[in-house]
Amino acid sequence: MIDISRLISHRFRGFSNYENSIAGLNAALDFGVQQVEFDIRVTACGTPLIYHDEHAKDALGRSHMICDVMAVNRANLGGVFAHMPTAEALFAAIAAHENTSCKLLIDMKDAGFEDMLYALIRANNLQERVIWVSWLPETLYAVHDLDPSAKLCLSHWCQSPNDITRKVHAVYTAKNGEIARPDRRYVHGERSGWFVDGTLRGAFRRMLHSVCVPQDMVTRSLVESYHRDNIRVSTFSYIDWDYIRDHENRFKIDDYFIDNKMVFDQIT
Repeated sequence: MIDISRLISHRFRGFSNYENSIAGLNAALDFGVQQVEFDIRVTACGTPLIYHDEHAKDALGRSHMICDVMAVNRANLGGVFAHMPTAEALFAAIAAHENTSCKLLIDMKDAGFEDMLYALIRANNLQERVIWVSWLPETLYAVHDLDPSAKLCLSHWCQSPNDITRKVHAVYTAKNGEIARPDRRYVHGERSGWFVDGTLRGAFRRMLHSVCVPQDMVTRSLVESYHRDNIRVSTFSYIDWDYIRDHENRFKIDDYFIDNKMVFDQIT
């Protein structure tokens, strides 16, 4: 049976007019959602913002890289920037909410800022609820250095990404299924990820609590392989129950990223 504890509200989509917003967060928590996922990008001044893409449009429709923007200028830029909360504000909203059982999947889109994020999490006493998610092994290795007991989730392609994906992402390829610690320490303003042909191997795999893979790439053998090492598997993203139930029967996935509030409304 799939209950609400196995559904992940993906960027709080459908719970408010804007994804990755405090209004959406509060609505999801009010509903009783037990897992929420949100993204963090870092500005030019080092302020972590809750946003997915590496760029966003201002009130005049002009695109700006998040890594080039000063956080203090968000209101003046307007447009999408006017709705971007800081991580500090979002964490404070979570800490103040009575839904204290909801897990927090924090998807870090930039690397090299883990000390700051970890400090903000601890300042709000949220560390026991956090699962650190990233497509960047750099940031997961860094979090592990800070806290070897931290729950880490690697997002990765488990089949070769298509040309459309490769056009907008820098795609790195694991060697013999292994991802050694990359030489670079900072990743700022990049859209990238790793292709692992099947399941991850090696020391990095043993650090992981879970993995997240695209729902059109998941296989039963991949899930079974990860489960043998007690690594949970989640897939993204879903908008209806028929597809979720089909994947539950075929693949035995642990958790499902949800892009449609109707899925939560229809829980039986």
